[in-house]
Amino acid sequence: MIIIRLRSGLGNQMFQYAFFRQMQYWHGAANVKLDISTYHWNVHNGREIDRVFNIDLQKDSVPPSVSLKYADVGYRLHQRLLRRLRGIRHHAYQYWKDIDPDDYKSLKDVYLEGFWNEEKYFRDVQEEIRQAYTFKDELNVQEKEMLHLILGTESVAVHVRRGDYKKFPKAFPMCPPSYYEEAQKILTAKKNNLVFFVFSDDMGWCKKSLSFPGRVVFVENNKPENAWKDMMLMSRCRHNIMANSTFSWWAAWLNNNPDKTVIYPESVFLTYGSMPSDWICVPEI
Repeated sequence: MIIIRLRSGLGNQMFQYAFFRQMQYWHGAANVKLDISTYHWNVHNGREIDRVFNIDLQKDSVPPSVSLKYADVGYRLHQRLLRRLRGIRHHAYQYWKDIDPDDYKSLKDVYLEGFWNEEKYFRDVQEEIRQAYTFKDELNVQEKEMLHLILGTESVAVHVRRGDYKKFPKAFPMCPPSYYEEAQKILTAKKNNLVFFVFSDDMGWCKKSLSFPGRVVFVENNKPENAWKDMMLMSRCRHNIMANSTFSWWAAWLNNNPDKTVIYPESVFLTYGSMPSDWICVPEI
């Protein structure tokens, strides 16, 4: 059996689940399962992929009694105490960075942990993933009005992520105003009457530090526990100016506009190996 661990925030969970479906495509559903029993992250909104989308994780998951036969990776207090008593047991653990992508088709009896944050890791199941990542229809009146405005204009989703990145500026650089200015120039050269919709966890900084060549709407209705609605609204815009973020990546990838322009910062390559070939890279000066 191949077991894949689910971890981290929503964007990473989406990459992990997409990779899981790709591995099922290669190895068969009965031979590839998820481990959700060791999920412990309380940042953002915890495990939420099954809350945001109509995905049944339970039917595709193994109990701890099975996952422990492969790897002992739980971080909750009782799991750490038990590990201290019995010793670390990583019988079949492998981290994604240590595996050649071409070897995934031949893996057997392994516990996998990683991020798999590139299209190549789910290339054969892309349409299946688009269907799985259909957002629930749970918008309130204000959100429906915002969606109506987005759909009725030459809308650009501008994502600014700063909050948790302030703690790790070297690993996750925050995009400077110059990046957003350059991205705007690219879009205004291609399209007219653009309306910029700003989504951020630091809206005060955005209002103070960013300027726009046309109409701008700061999207502030959503509560932190409903951040997924920002991803949904960004995915319905016609174009996307990304941050260095998996949350941004999925909003842009789920944008079904055939004429979309997606712009991303060069700093993504600190964590990504590649980006979709038709997206545009802009250096951060």
